[in-house]
Amino acid sequence: MTRPDDIRYADVWQDASTVSADATVVAILGVPQHIGVERNGGRPGAALAPDAIRTAFGRLATSATIDAINAGALAIVDLGNVPCEGRTLEEIHAAQRAVVGDVLSRGWLPITLGGGHDVAYPTMRAMSDVHSTWACINIDAHADVRPLLQGALAHSGSPFRQAIDEGHLHGRRFAEFGLQHISVSKPHLDWLNHQGAHITMLDDVRTAGTRTAFQQALQHVGNVPLYLSIDVDAVSSAWAPGVSAPASDGLTPWDLTQIIAAAIATGHLAAVDIVEVNPAFDTDGRTARLAATFIAEVCKGLCAYCTYDLPASQPRS
Repeated sequence: MTRPDDIRYADVWQDASTVSADATVVAILGVPQHIGVERNGGRPGAALAPDAIRTAFGRLATSATIDAINAGALAIVDLGNVPCEGRTLEEIHAAQRAVVGDVLSRGWLPITLGGGHDVAYPTMRAMSDVHSTWACINIDAHADVRPLLQGALAHSGSPFRQAIDEGHLHGRRFAEFGLQHISVSKPHLDWLNHQGAHITMLDDVRTAGTRTAFQQALQHVGNVPLYLSIDVDAVSSAWAPGVSAPASDGLTPWDLTQIIAAAIATGHLAAVDIVEVNPAFDTDGRTARLAATFIAEVCKGLCAYCTYDLPASQPRS
């Protein structure tokens, strides 16, 4: 522990066996591989992200959540990393699907740290295993609906097309948010429209405002268990230089805090991932810290829906 008057998230990790049955549980799982990024022609380095994000998260202060944690109403469990060394991407995906499925079955909220965006596919398989009906909103500059390579090989640009084509995700329960015209092709937009997906371009976010635009996406996918997939390259490289495919324009960190808060406010948030951080190209750990902040925002948002008693004479913030 650092100091008793300055508790950080690294001080409050819990073992899964010590979690109260009544707690809201956030379970963090890393998938340290960039095989899918390399298959998609991207630059390697995302395999370093889970540990970098976890370290950055551990250093963040807990003022917004410590009361709920101390009361046993919120628990943060670190499940470590899916073993990736010497495995094929398909073997890694199978292992991740099993772990995420177990977390979902417990009623916990998994936050999966990529790795490339292909980690979304096994999470979607797990969602389909546990929930008969569910939805997904992808926060991204890219659509990630490219066909499989050679008709069979998954990659970081294919997860949502793969899940829809295989029937695990219904197109009308899918929304893309923050896509950029310079980063997505018209055939991919046409394919999404044909599937019945909801598309919010970056221009639309700016015209309508983040809150309004995201509410429209939520209304489209419906009030069902929600998987929120956050590709950090949706954020402008001014804030997120260390990603697999940086964008000079994009969403702001404030946009993401509003998105996360709105997703939690539905009462249906079931799974989250944070992907495509690339520490090999980061600047002073800036992007890893931003990704860690997104985890903290999830934890903070969940506290508003936890029931617990505050210490005597202490007001609820």
